[in-house]
Amino acid sequence: MAHTQNEKIGIIAGGGALPAQLIAACRASGRAYFVLALKGFATSAELGQEPDAWIRFGQAGTGFELMSSAGVREIVMVGVVRRPTWLNLWPDLRTFRFFLRLAGRVIGDNGLLSAVIAEIEHAGLRVIGVHDVLTDVLAPLGVLGRHQPTANDESDIAIGIVSARDLGRRDIGQAVVINGGQIVDAECADGTDALIARAKGGVGGTLVKMKKPQQERRVDLPTIGVATVRNAAAAGLRGIAVEAGQSLIVDRAEVIAAGDAAGLFLVGVSSQATTATDSPLVYVVACEPSGDQLGALLMRALNNESQGRARIIGIGGPEMKAAGLQSLFDPADLALLGIFEVIPNAAMVLRRVRETVADIKTQSPDILVTIDSWGFTGRVHERLSKSHSQIPRVRYVAPQVWAWRPGRAKQLARWVQHLMTLFPFEPAYFTKYGLSTSWVGHPVLECGADKGDASAFRRRHHIADHEAVLIVLPGSRNSEIKQLMSAFEVAARALCAQVPHLRIVIPTVPNVVTRVQDAVVSWPRKPIVVTTTSERFDAFAAGRAALAASGTVSLELAMAGVPHIIAYRANPVSAFVLRRLIRTKYVNLVNVLMNRETVPERLQDDVRGEVLARDVLTLMHDEAARRSMQDDFKVALAKLSPEGSSPSRQAARMVLSLARNN
Repeated sequence: MAHTQNEKIGIIAGGGALPAQLIAACRASGRAYFVLALKGFATSAELGQEPDAWIRFGQAGTGFELMSSAGVREIVMVGVVRRPTWLNLWPDLRTFRFFLRLAGRVIGDNGLLSAVIAEIEHAGLRVIGVHDVLTDVLAPLGVLGRHQPTANDESDIAIGIVSARDLGRRDIGQAVVINGGQIVDAECADGTDALIARAKGGVGGTLVKMKKPQQERRVDLPTIGVATVRNAAAAGLRGIAVEAGQSLIVDRAEVIAAGDAAGLFLVGVSSQATTATDSPLVYVVACEPSGDQLGALLMRALNNESQGRARIIGIGGPEMKAAGLQSLFDPADLALLGIFEVIPNAAMVLRRVRETVADIKTQSPDILVTIDSWGFTGRVHERLSKSHSQIPRVRYVAPQVWAWRPGRAKQLARWVQHLMTLFPFEPAYFTKYGLSTSWVGHPVLECGADKGDASAFRRRHHIADHEAVLIVLPGSRNSEIKQLMSAFEVAARALCAQVPHLRIVIPTVPNVVTRVQDAVVSWPRKPIVVTTTSERFDAFAAGRAALAASGTVSLELAMAGVPHIIAYRANPVSAFVLRRLIRTKYVNLVNVLMNRETVPERLQDDVRGEVLARDVLTLMHDEAARRSMQDDFKVALAKLSPEGSSPSRQAARMVLSLARNN
């Protein structure tokens, strides 16, 4: 129903400058108005004597009576309203009945606002947007002011649009701060100002603010004002991008002037690229740190290959979050190892499986991509398959059926529609069961492990040039650390006794860092514990040799040219089962590729401190052994990628092709 200019308008006023601007526009046009100010949000300093009445957030009954008595026919809800305190929310009878009717069915801000609008309109009032009255308040398309975004800024904005819309789709917030292709932080319930404050101290970056895809346009559109610009400048940001036609700019001329004075670019952007029918919604699931790293590479490649149109949601760890993902939950607890380590956590695992399947069905993505962690993701695929879901299901990283449990290949073919493998010899194990399979290459080739800065690492951690660095990698799972750390400590003590100026560096991951730090308190020479990817690769560059848990990290060490040995020990029951299932001669991936033992493997009973120390000592001092291993690294790594493209790009192209052909 169209609104008419001569009807009295009711203004429900929250905080900020916009309610006063709306009142001034009504006064200038001669339109009658009635102002209902919300206690705890609106202030007398902003509204002066304009409010006709003040009410608490929970006094809906009083508000309706006042509006009706004043002859109001149309209502605008305008201004900042944060989540109310229990005191403000304390309901009158009408508000209580309203919440009773909801009966827990409304989740999130959008659902609540939609229900509030429905309640108002049920009472015979029309809700209109502030932009229906203030026609110049919507952000226009293009640059506002003197300063232009650079090509790098525009690339950041494209990624930020995808991330902000994903944030909005989950009804979490409307804005992100992005810098250099990385999401610095994302808005939550505390609002945009708090987001900007958290980003303070960085160099550069852009605030990207977008309307939530399912948002009720008449209320709560993204809004910026002079304070937003000043806060962004104080935080060191380079600019602000808002969605054109879907965002409000309070006092546009003053905002532009503030941006010009602060040296910030201001730009209205279109979300058309992210909402077009050819923009696939990709649901990615990665539970373990290695999968998280692979997932982050895939996300960036998807954005590049789709020119920012791909929308990515799902579950991932810190690397994927840095690439822009808003994870459904923290997957750290799912980083389990071994059949009998999973059993005590079965209830938690199954609960997370149910949550994941429910979210996938709700989001209805164009394609599902799960990365490794078959103990968890396999159950997700199974449930979707058995429920006859039409969502294309892709697994990235083949289970090592060439090493153990070959029956999983047949199982995979029942539940998954396409498999992307890391190794060139893997497709043959699956295509014989009718599973569409493609070799995309191993992402370790583009992880940057060979680009560390040894000198910078030594300077940061006060390691002299004459001091040898031993890299110790006890694993990324609690179960690995439990099984390996005591033997690694014995080895470290023996090595420190034999190498006078040895320094020990332990790269680890956030989900186990506390356990690692506690375990090394008693170690000699005060080991240096680092957690970031850049620190890990810088440590590799400085390392003379490494002692590592078996896994993908061996390929990273090979990329960095670090001679190393690997160790693996499971609990006795898991080990008993594994000995009867394993079908390959080697467990280390370099050795599998070379079909001989290039990297010493110390397994189960051979994981003894004195044995590990002896092996490491050889790699530190025997130049011939070091050169031979490093030469083999080059041969093995050359087998990991199809020619002509990076592995993540190959994977992204396959995912987009499958999604578009769905």
